[in-house]
Amino acid sequence: MDSKRKKKQIYIDREALSILEMIQEGILYPVVSPMNAAESKEADQTGLFKGVSFPSPLVFAPNGKRNQQVIQGLQKGEEVELCVQGRSVGSLKVEEVFSINKEEKVKKIMGGDLGHPETARIYQRIGKYAISGEIKVIGQSISRNKKRIRQKIDELGAKRICGIMLNVNPIHKVHEKILQEALLKNDLLVVFMPQHNSWFLPFDLRIRCLEYVVENYLPAQKILIMPLDYTYFLAGQNRMILNALICKNYGCTDFIASLGSSDLSAFFEGDRTHTIMDSIQGLDLNIHLFSEYIYCDICNTIKSTKICPHGQHHHITYDSKNFFEMLKLGILPPEIFMRKEVAAMILAYLFPNRAKKLNKLYSDLMIQDGIVETQEEKFYEKLSRLYRVK
Repeated sequence: MDSKRKKKQIYIDREALSILEMIQEGILYPVVSPMNAAESKEADQTGLFKGVSFPSPLVFAPNGKRNQQVIQGLQKGEEVELCVQGRSVGSLKVEEVFSINKEEKVKKIMGGDLGHPETARIYQRIGKYAISGEIKVIGQSISRNKKRIRQKIDELGAKRICGIMLNVNPIHKVHEKILQEALLKNDLLVVFMPQHNSWFLPFDLRIRCLEYVVENYLPAQKILIMPLDYTYFLAGQNRMILNALICKNYGCTDFIASLGSSDLSAFFEGDRTHTIMDSIQGLDLNIHLFSEYIYCDICNTIKSTKICPHGQHHHITYDSKNFFEMLKLGILPPEIFMRKEVAAMILAYLFPNRAKKLNKLYSDLMIQDGIVETQEEKFYEKLSRLYRVK
């Protein structure tokens, strides 16, 4: 029997592999390997790792009866094989095996928000024993993405590279406003999109809508859309700090976020806004927080809450959940909230079997340039124009 077959095996999923790849490729630097007991304790007690903000210990503790038995039996210096769906994806050279407190670990990841819908899933993922050591995994996409960013920087001669994390679920006019503002002061904008299927729209549709807006309404040559593997480690209230760290390690000089984001845990004290970003230490990154944007029915446009002189009773917030409810009912959101082409793409996805029902309406109401069966998105776009007829 060859030496490879003699290796003990730990079975993980793609999500865990993504975290290990991020560690290996330096995206979570200064963490360069799963933390050992002393390092985990340091991060747990101080919220720092080697002088850099790191709100939750990054330990490797894959759950499962078989995995936990294997981990408990490992010795220092031993090499264990890592497998995803029965396929070898790398290895870990054991430095230390140690026990962890699952409850405290989950609490740290979630930033104390144990009511978060992800909490139970994360708890099930984590075992009672962790393993640290040097990792070697087969990369999925990070090295390729780093190369894309570097090539774009060289192409533009960019000095200021700004990163932003967006779910665009769905993309609306305030997202556009934030991107526009960021482009005014930066040479390159990198939009990181968590690569998961959300509670509303699948990733492929979200990125198609974003690409449409970028290509048609923004200087596309100065924007890179970068898929980012979603992992449970980025699920909690501390993820904004980790988002900033990820942007820095991808080569960004600046990071932006909206004060309208619940992840910032924003609060007011006197005349100053305080957020979780105030606690960041040791990160050489320019952090910019954009004020919340609303639609004012007096100004008849999108305005910052800081400069609009009218009261809140004249303001409509850009809440993605409200747009979702409208779209779910088959209602086109007004264009002040969302571009008609984006709404059309989403409605065509949500109601894929409407072609026959729309056929008569299409014939009666629209100037025809094709059959409705192949033009559902066009139907919604043309319908939106009728709302503006006076």
